[in-house]
Amino acid sequence: PMRRVIIAVVSDTHGGHRLGLLNPNTVVYAENEFGEWDYFRPELTESQRFLWERYMDWMGQVFDFAAGDDLILIHNGDETQGKKYVDQLVSTRLADQIVIARDNLNPWYAYGNLIAVRIVAGTAAHSFAEGSSAILVREQLALNHPQVNTSVLYHGLLSINGLIVDYAHHGPGPGSRNWLHGNVARFYLRDLMQREIMAGRRPPGLVLRAHFHVPVYEYLETGGWKSHFYITPAMCMMGEHGIQATRSVEEITVGILALEVVDGEIQRDMRLYQTLDIRTKETL
Repeated sequence: PMRRVIIAVVSDTHGGHRLGLLNPNTVVYAENEFGEWDYFRPELTESQRFLWERYMDWMGQVFDFAAGDDLILIHNGDETQGKKYVDQLVSTRLADQIVIARDNLNPWYAYGNLIAVRIVAGTAAHSFAEGSSAILVREQLALNHPQVNTSVLYHGLLSINGLIVDYAHHGPGPGSRNWLHGNVARFYLRDLMQREIMAGRRPPGLVLRAHFHVPVYEYLETGGWKSHFYITPAMCMMGEHGIQATRSVEEITVGILALEVVDGEIQRDMRLYQTLDIRTKETL
């Protein structure tokens, strides 16, 4: 019988940032005037309310798409904001970011046939260095959901059902100009595939990267092999650092990627993406 597996990919959720993903049910510690430690729920910003609504809606679509078959979740880096860029934080407490990131991934475990979760250690500036937040989030999730294989890594080479998946947070950018979009990714993919072939290994049929918050898709055939390449969009809005890093890009895309793998072949992809124009529009 054919085995069908769904791979869901989320990245760059930046938990702890006021424009990052935040589960409205998250509770963090606070002291009251009597020195008692109590819980409170951080207030969501408008952006966070929008993100959470889309995130849960898309997650539901992924569950429907999986339809009882095995599901693998890859969080491809930057589950927290970290402490390097400290503007627009939900709070200054490190522990809060870990709790927020954990609660952002928690709802995925409601799916009965979730067989594995992989948390990729992303950018040092966002993970409190050396993958610290990824490790702590993984520890908490593994404790809460011992039945699901949850682990942390920098660069994965996963074999699912005959499909080889190469995934990591850092990779090529989307391209410096609109008419060059995808070129860098395509060269990167060709290089990766050819190096694997020359080393006598089978090249990956799926390559996943993140970090740039811009979706890219490329498909390539070389040496008789074929591969699909994705840079996934972020699940956060644009902070001041992002505005500077992108030289004031006019739109951002948020979303979740889901891929249907049947007997080692990608049959369908579901790009649950939404693009938003973030310029302030007015007529004077």
